[in-house]
Amino acid sequence: MTAIAHERHVAPAPTRIWNVVRLHIANPIPTLVLPWIITFIIFAANLAIWLMVVQVAGGVENLEPGAFQYSGGISWIVVFMMVVAVQAMNLTFPFALGFAVTRRDFYLGSSLYFVLLALLYSTGLTLLAALESATGGWGMDAAFFAPYGLYDEPLAVLWFAYFGLMLLFFFLGAAIATVWVRWKAYGLYAFFIGLAALLIGSAWVITTTESWGDVGQFFVTNSPAALVAWTLPLTLVSAVVGFLFLRRATPKSA
Repeated sequence: MTAIAHERHVAPAPTRIWNVVRLHIANPIPTLVLPWIITFIIFAANLAIWLMVVQVAGGVENLEPGAFQYSGGISWIVVFMMVVAVQAMNLTFPFALGFAVTRRDFYLGSSLYFVLLALLYSTGLTLLAALESATGGWGMDAAFFAPYGLYDEPLAVLWFAYFGLMLLFFFLGAAIATVWVRWKAYGLYAFFIGLAALLIGSAWVITTTESWGDVGQFFVTNSPAALVAWTLPLTLVSAVVGFLFLRRATPKSA
């Protein structure tokens, strides 16, 4: 009897990684729909408040210049990207393993999806900021999509700020999610205790060396683009740490 060996077809790496992206897109509500809905609700609330203030003041001309340029409402979406990453990693990981997706392919595909999301949101928000500028701050010299500190910056700088910060929070969220996936609650306890110790220790060192003035000077003297550029090494470290943690992670309870 002749044994016939059947060679299993293995898709090339780019195809496998793109399939992970498609897996994330299978449920687009949390990552592609909900953030925009919440953003426009917050914007509508700000717009309504501005209109009420203008009406009470008797017109925009009776307000101080730049009175509506201090809104930080759009900052929520950058932080929310961490939540998006945590949900994407934690909820999709067991499902992906069920389809025989390797941990390496899952992490690379998820990372690609995070980069694409950062490109999508940073470009969309920059276009809305351009519209905001073209309409004179919605006719009220207001700033929502390009808040104070970025209002007078070129659109390229605004785009880079959004893109860099979103990448940072995406990969921070991914790293935190991999801690949960691998070590569950005890891993998160250790992570946040370590983070608190790091922050308190840093504040203690800055205080004892009387360096708070230098810290403030650093943020004042550097441009927004330079400040965002300083976050890129932390983004890279978070991405590498997340990959290393996920290599031996298991979706089962410890």
